[in-house]
Amino acid sequence: MSEFGKSIAEYSIGYGDNVIVSIVELSDGKLLYIVKEPLLDDVGKKFRERVYRFITNDVEIIKKISSFTSFDEGYDFVKDLVQKLCKKFIGKCSDSVTSSIVYYVLRDFIGYGEVDPLIRDPNIEDVTCDGHDRPIYVFHNKYEWLETNKVLSREELEKVIRRLTYRAGKEASVAQPIVEGILNPEGYRIHVVLDVVSMSGHSFTIRKFRETPYTILELINNGTLSPGVAALLWIAAENKQGMIFYGPTGSGKTTLMNAVAMLLPPELKIVTAEDTPEIRLPFHDNWVSMVTRLSSDAYVQSVTLQAQVESAMRQRPDILILGEIRSREAYSFFQAVSTGHGGLTTIHAENVESLVRRLVAPPMSVPKALVASTKLFIQIQRFVLHKNVVRKVTYVHEVEDYNPSTDTITVKSVAVWDRYNDKWRIDIKNSKTLDSIANLQVLRYEDVVEDLIRRATVLEYAAKLNLDIVSLHTLVRKYRRAPEDVYREAVDMLGISHKIIELENVEKRYV
Repeated sequence: MSEFGKSIAEYSIGYGDNVIVSIVELSDGKLLYIVKEPLLDDVGKKFRERVYRFITNDVEIIKKISSFTSFDEGYDFVKDLVQKLCKKFIGKCSDSVTSSIVYYVLRDFIGYGEVDPLIRDPNIEDVTCDGHDRPIYVFHNKYEWLETNKVLSREELEKVIRRLTYRAGKEASVAQPIVEGILNPEGYRIHVVLDVVSMSGHSFTIRKFRETPYTILELINNGTLSPGVAALLWIAAENKQGMIFYGPTGSGKTTLMNAVAMLLPPELKIVTAEDTPEIRLPFHDNWVSMVTRLSSDAYVQSVTLQAQVESAMRQRPDILILGEIRSREAYSFFQAVSTGHGGLTTIHAENVESLVRRLVAPPMSVPKALVASTKLFIQIQRFVLHKNVVRKVTYVHEVEDYNPSTDTITVKSVAVWDRYNDKWRIDIKNSKTLDSIANLQVLRYEDVVEDLIRRATVLEYAAKLNLDIVSLHTLVRKYRRAPEDVYREAVDMLGISHKIIELENVEKRYV
């Protein structure tokens, strides 16, 4: 039992096990995120203050410490410094006191100060502070939003904001009170709002990204989608079928799109355009990554997503990937898809009807005839099941037809998640997407279905082996060269081909 309540989970987040996180349940069922950092007695606190003063008063030392980009890089220097200062100020320090002071120096001079443990916890996706003297909240990948025991004073909050904006190469001011940027070197996205436009005081949000992107195998093993659905997305992306991933904020749209994109042949010319660089394709050398640039300076040109898409189309891409479509760039994206370029993007929408409504309405204003050029609409949602947060691909819809006289698109379900049995059902008998691929490759429809089943079997096999990102890339390349050999290898291990559960009740919608 914690002093805060009943502890339901506890783990270390590094620093030599100096920092422990506890998920605590209160009597009313509320969950708290409790950070336990090294405790210092009065002597230890006074010593820490003297160490801090010594560092800040020595230009060479502060310059040296500021040059380190990670705790590992600065650890030896800081430890030697603390030990020398201990002998100078106290005479002798215990190992625990030395370790604790080293941690705090690393945290406050190399890291992000009070919020550093929250940023470094790999289970945290978002960190948000709504003002001084208010608890910081974090979004945990298992427990969702949690109140923390971290509360910043006004002075501490200003320090954190200065550190965040400095690391992002930005400056927040009265003239520019809203700042967005990317933390260096982590690549996390920050959004800072100063009190001149925020009634509750300074605030910030940090959106974290995984150091190594999720692979499709991890999503299969997490239960986000089945090998069959993953194979459908793989074969569609490889054959340059337009795909839109949609769902609410935080549902995992970009994560899924990135996992599918990593299955693309590395030789293809891929161009990505984003507001914030989230897409990562570590094995694609023929990849151009572009980001937008907004400028308030009359002499510095702003580079919008629309301009990025236009630039991308002049680079002869095989696949165009947009991080998210929100405005006029949507029209250019659909034009690219309609002319045979592969296209992947995300959009916020609740269902396929609201998705199409958003696309055709201003500011996107995409004609339905162009929207119909996209083959697949993939819905991903976030649920709480058995007290755990899960993400599921709930529907995959495909465009079946477009009626110009009524300006109506007919979409039908090609894959559906059965919540009660936690299974996915796929329409492999009459899929327009598979038929389009068959026509593109001059194959029989049955041949494409066989390839789909082969790919699903290979993915199931790879997921059971829990292959890492490098091994998956090697396997996918091997599959392109010798699909039958890899398939037989998978069947030998599994004992049987992947069984796709057929979707019997195909639903059609008119939008």
